[in-house]
Amino acid sequence: MCWAAAPWPGRRVDPVTPPIVSLIGKPDSGKTTLLEKLIPELNRQGYRVGTIKHHVHRFEMDKPGKDTWRHKQAGARVVALASPTGLGIIRDTDGDPDVRRLAAHAFTDVDLVITEGYKRLDLPKIEVYRTALHAEPLAGRDATWTAMVSDAPPTGDLPWFGLDDVAGLARFLINTFIKPAERPLATLMVDGQHIPLNSFVETFLRQSVVGMIGALKGCRAPREITVTIRNDPDAD
Repeated sequence: MCWAAAPWPGRRVDPVTPPIVSLIGKPDSGKTTLLEKLIPELNRQGYRVGTIKHHVHRFEMDKPGKDTWRHKQAGARVVALASPTGLGIIRDTDGDPDVRRLAAHAFTDVDLVITEGYKRLDLPKIEVYRTALHAEPLAGRDATWTAMVSDAPPTGDLPWFGLDDVAGLARFLINTFIKPAERPLATLMVDGQHIPLNSFVETFLRQSVVGMIGALKGCRAPREITVTIRNDPDAD
């Protein structure tokens, strides 16, 4: 048996944390409308999508009078509504939750997280800009801008998609963010045959082996590990 773990360039550090892309733009630019079209397109191509809506005002989600609302009003710090078809959790926070931690804990079974907002974070950004509503795009564009979606003529060197080019935008997201994150950090070969690993097993094997090997003298911070185990009782 041969097993290898390597930190390939471009791959996310935590294999269960999906890539995150922020959809940004001025008010009423059409971010939510675009998401409503983009999510089904990615679903049709076999990819699972999660979304995060960033809200800068006071949190209000539960309906007054409902049982969960009453639990929260009574002082519960965390309230969950569980059913056979869904799970909802409301919890107090001491500040704006870290979006990467949120994705790592709550979005482990999706291929891509698209946020609406977070224009000030250092996340990859796609700006939505409509000329009928605003004279110019957002100011302060920097290296985190990865694409534009607009009804204006293309300018600059960013990838540029029309407001209705959902298929083109989906291909861009797949090729730029989803596919580079699909390559696992650990692979398993048994008797020359590649054995597929789910996320949990891949993470468990990799972290276990890296932890043990890294504790050996002269093996701190290994970049690539190859382990060969001969398990033939008839071999000399």
